[in-house]
Amino acid sequence: MNVELRDFEISDSEAELLLEREPASSGRGVPRTTYGGARSLRYRRKEPFKLGNFLKNLFCCWCWAWRKWCASKELKPRTILIGRPTAEKFPPNEIRNQKYNFFTFLPLVLFEQFRFFLNLYFLIMAASQFIPDIRIGYLYTYWGPLGFVLAVTICREAVDDLRRHKRDREVNSQKYKRFGGVDKPPELVSSSKLKVGDIVMVEKDERVPADLILLRTSDKSGAVFVRT
Repeated sequence: MNVELRDFEISDSEAELLLEREPASSGRGVPRTTYGGARSLRYRRKEPFKLGNFLKNLFCCWCWAWRKWCASKELKPRTILIGRPTAEKFPPNEIRNQKYNFFTFLPLVLFEQFRFFLNLYFLIMAASQFIPDIRIGYLYTYWGPLGFVLAVTICREAVDDLRRHKRDREVNSQKYKRFGGVDKPPELVSSSKLKVGDIVMVEKDERVPADLILLRTSDKSGAVFVRT
């Protein structure tokens, strides 16, 4: 006779009642419990919620997401053809120390200023004077000092950022000798136009425009001194 075994859940009272029954013995001495025509009974109780297991699973998920998206990727070796253009794309060899551009200047400056508690407090106090019921004095007594401080700060940040932009433009436009090939003479190119794989000649007391690998030096001893 084929008997199908199924898993089902029972309450604690039913389990105690079934366990108190004396099992019928088979001819081979193996205990057998009969219930509703079923040959065997499997009892499974619901496990209670454990905070430790939940936190452990949550921590494992967080570690997996960190390794997937935020961890530093392993650097792979790459082949560069010296003096020839490469198909792989690289960032431009430019220096940018600017903090703002035309669109982000005013929002970022205001955000940096109102991060301080006192500036934010005076802004709230000045804005509250537009409500007639809580107005104390004239509006210019609140908005005048606040506007003066913001105007001075905006002008100072604008001048500093323009100076940084000017220095970056001077550095990026500095000329260097680049070898184009065996039969071609070296050409003068700006620092921002140097690419990966270019052969560059750096003169004495000249700024190194990029991360370079030393190939040859004019010194007889083969030594090179770099000032940092």
